[in-house]
Amino acid sequence: MQATEYISVSANKRIVFTCFLLSFVSLFTKQAFSQNVANNNNEQRAHNSAQMPLSSHQSLQRQVKNFLQQQLLSTSPNNNKDDLRILVREIDNRINIPFCDTPFDFSTNSSPHQQSNMSVKVTCNKTNWYLFMHATVSVIQEVVVTSDNLSPGALLSRRNLKVIEVDKNRLRGSTFASVDAVLGARIKRRVRAGNIINDRMLCFVCKGDRVIIAAISAGLSIEVYGVAEEDGVLGDTIQVRNISSDKLVFAKIASTSQVEINI
Repeated sequence: MQATEYISVSANKRIVFTCFLLSFVSLFTKQAFSQNVANNNNEQRAHNSAQMPLSSHQSLQRQVKNFLQQQLLSTSPNNNKDDLRILVREIDNRINIPFCDTPFDFSTNSSPHQQSNMSVKVTCNKTNWYLFMHATVSVIQEVVVTSDNLSPGALLSRRNLKVIEVDKNRLRGSTFASVDAVLGARIKRRVRAGNIINDRMLCFVCKGDRVIIAAISAGLSIEVYGVAEEDGVLGDTIQVRNISSDKLVFAKIASTSQVEINI
């Protein structure tokens, strides 16, 4: 009797386990199927969106963007290497864009390199229809900024500098695109974190610094020690006092520790 009961209980356990396993497999299969269907639907929507023709409003917005891009590239002083970002404002859906037998004509009185907000006049030459459209134009440039608050005399290093992207129209003075270009220079005035570094706020050689004066001629170099009488950045010509002769000379800053004279 006990053996029969044991067999019955074991059989019941197997039945319960089998039912549980089948339920789990069924649930997992449904979830996987649902996810697969969702993914297929998303792909289909993306495909349909890519295949759908542009509306007249979207088409005109794209044409205005292309026009501004061509204007910027044709007048770029950097051989078309600028990072251009153009955002054309959407056209009000209530505005009706008529069919035009000829391509629309685009014109602007603004210089794309001098203004961020631009107005473009769109005209259909076959009719009297025209529309003013607006766009935001940014010419992006990488610049070095401070990552900490710095006091006068602070030495610039990789720990207190970083590079960010800014609109070129916001820049004033000569800036630096690489941290390496300003390493070793010192800040002349107090600056806050996030300030853009320009040549007016730092010196590679500062007044009172001890430097090497290198007199260079036909591959030969004679070096003496001197003291800077002025602040300056790389490439600047400053007055330096020769320690040995106590004479003032004009020398070009070559590094944070050396100035050069060509003789």
